[in-house]
Amino acid sequence: MSAVGGYADGHGTRMRDRVALVTGAGSAGDFLGTGAATALLLAAQGATVGILDADPERAEHTSGRIEKDGGRAVVLTADITDEGAVRAAVDDLADRTGRLDAVVNNAGVSGEGGIAATTRAGWDRVFAVNVTGAMLVARAAHPHLVRAGGGSIVNVSSVAALRGFGSGAYGASKGALQSLTTDLAYAWGPDLIRVNCLVPGHLHTPIGDHGGAAGREMRRRANLLGIEGTAWDLAWAALFLAGPESRWITGVALPVDAGTTTATVLGMLPRVNATAVSGDTL
Repeated sequence: MSAVGGYADGHGTRMRDRVALVTGAGSAGDFLGTGAATALLLAAQGATVGILDADPERAEHTSGRIEKDGGRAVVLTADITDEGAVRAAVDDLADRTGRLDAVVNNAGVSGEGGIAATTRAGWDRVFAVNVTGAMLVARAAHPHLVRAGGGSIVNVSSVAALRGFGSGAYGASKGALQSLTTDLAYAWGPDLIRVNCLVPGHLHTPIGDHGGAAGREMRRRANLLGIEGTAWDLAWAALFLAGPESRWITGVALPVDAGTTTATVLGMLPRVNATAVSGDTL
């Protein structure tokens, strides 16, 4: 694999003999979203990965990249708001591989903007995908995780759930996803199923790529490290929570944001507004 998350090679054995499902893992080119990057990294670490996406061509593209890298992938197509389709896809993966050990609920859609601009249909769509879809996938996976002796569910939220961005339905849905994480961690702990949540910051991904070069530079400055985050940074955190090293961690919301949510607006203004110095890189 190419350089990812500051590491020269993503290959290893941390997920050997395990099966993972990643939703929203399709891709269309080299600029990867968090789902595709997570699927690639889990596969590079030995997992057989179910690529669940509403678009079969995007799912096939990610699967092809995994297989080219020497990994194993299963293409699954479903609208995650359709309970029957979700259950069929999850059951299909478990039937074909013999087990299911981890789920990464990555699929999500953005909204129409702030509350004043949000239609009722738009609000319902965002919640249907970002919250209900994640619940349906988790519920369909539950019996297979139990049969495997336990496992891990990783939900992908957003800093929009913790800080005001004017994102309307999107931020509200991600907050609901964090609450769902807590409730499932409580309910399924006795089944040895760990449920955690990642809270990504301003990553340079297809869904977060807006505002051109100036917007990208501002997002880089708006964290404590001054380093641009990518899909791979989220993928490495997902690998940790999906794998055996995090066996005693559940019910956690882990920010992957280079400290963005730890600073006040006044504290960050000097950095965001500073004139770029020679040698700054994106």
